[in-house]
Amino acid sequence: MTVASAKAYIYRMREDETFRQTVNACEDETANWEFLRQNGYEFSLPDFKAAQAEIYDEYGITPL
Repeated sequence: MTVASAKAYIYRMREDETFRQTVNACEDETANWEFLRQNGYEFSLPDFKAAQAEIYDEYGITPL
């Protein structure tokens, strides 16, 4: 589980409409995490939050 994987996921969600729709169509949280693992993403919720913080810093965005 890594922050780098979470960042890659965030960028893909922004750029790949089909991927985003598929993720959002998952029935529940378990199905969502399984889909992400099947697509090579391994990260935890703390990794995701750290990735968000890094992206905010990169773009000079202040979180709400």
